[in-house]
Amino acid sequence: MIRLEGWMKVQELRQQGLSVSEISRTLHLDRKTVRKQLQQIPRRYQRRERTMKRDAYAVYLRERWEQGVQNASKLFGEIQKRGYAGGYTQVKELVRPWRGEERQRAYVRFETGPGEQSQMDWGHFGNWQGQRLYAFALTLGYSRMRYVEFTQRQDTETLLSCLVHAFHYLGGVTESILTDNMKTVVEDRIDGRVIWNRRFLDFAAYYGFVPRVCQPYRPQTKGKIESTIGFLKKNFWPGVEFTSLEDLNTQAWLWAEEVHARPHGTTGEKPLARWAQETLRSVVGQPDYDTSYAAWRQVAKDCLLSYRGQRYSVPHAYAGKAVLVKEPVHGTEITVWHQNRFLCRHPLGIHRGEFHIDPDHYRGLPGRRSLQPALVPLLPAGVPEVEIRPLAVYEEVSHGAAI
Repeated sequence: MIRLEGWMKVQELRQQGLSVSEISRTLHLDRKTVRKQLQQIPRRYQRRERTMKRDAYAVYLRERWEQGVQNASKLFGEIQKRGYAGGYTQVKELVRPWRGEERQRAYVRFETGPGEQSQMDWGHFGNWQGQRLYAFALTLGYSRMRYVEFTQRQDTETLLSCLVHAFHYLGGVTESILTDNMKTVVEDRIDGRVIWNRRFLDFAAYYGFVPRVCQPYRPQTKGKIESTIGFLKKNFWPGVEFTSLEDLNTQAWLWAEEVHARPHGTTGEKPLARWAQETLRSVVGQPDYDTSYAAWRQVAKDCLLSYRGQRYSVPHAYAGKAVLVKEPVHGTEITVWHQNRFLCRHPLGIHRGEFHIDPDHYRGLPGRRSLQPALVPLLPAGVPEVEIRPLAVYEEVSHGAAI
């Protein structure tokens, strides 16, 4: 089985221009294995690396290091007082690579070629209607074309949905995408090695790009997207009035079109002109990655499942079975699946305690007589009556109708 991390290393070296033989020697792999990984898409990432006791204190240690406390022994003593139960060696190994960072603080602007890299990030824009307001942005490194989308969530599903929208807006995908160490991309770092978010890594493999993350506390590494977020706050945001997220995003996209038609401050060229030179991997004809929220639910004997505090019916043959409920990020309905088989869809409820019943889901049940009195006012007209029987009878029916 091809593993995602190994596959990413092979793809990265290939993008750098190495031949199959050179990749084979570099990674100590057989050439047949290299060819196989260049031709196939890997399965999902499986194994999560073990964590270390010091990991819970890594942020605190880094903050103290930046404040000038650069003695490993002193740092060890400080986190011991905070409950650290590990050894001194773990702390010493963690801070060792930090000692040479001061020599690397100076940097030069790094420019990438057409189609090589894009950068993404989030910006915070206060609150709206009682919730935090964010802007997702992705910038093509060569042309400086931008995609912006305002949301009120920063979870994995929303991130992936924004990326899919960006790919369509910009006309494709770059060879790599650079980001910071956000939890929706990086779950952890072990001895400097990135432990990727599994769903994000699966998404990257689906679209064929190599994910990259900048070093912690080095925001200048992704200066192009930092510039985009800053420009959005200074040039677009002041004075904006909107009635909905759709209205806000429409205004942001119109603003971006105007910006793309003006010369960029660094390249001196219009992003639209350089965009024509980008060599992006097209997503036309490729089904969009399913970014839906997904949750497993057990169907009760009354053919109802519970999701977000509401009840939804499914065909009676699936009573007692585990089904998968999917909710699109920007959708107004849910779909229910069993072993990759579509069962039904319902409008997404608004209020807790609602019942969403499809009468057809009960047709064919034997001995229909009466529904429980508490449910009668909540069900739409035409729902078939169902006799109340002992649980053993329902179990017999569900097993007999199993697929």
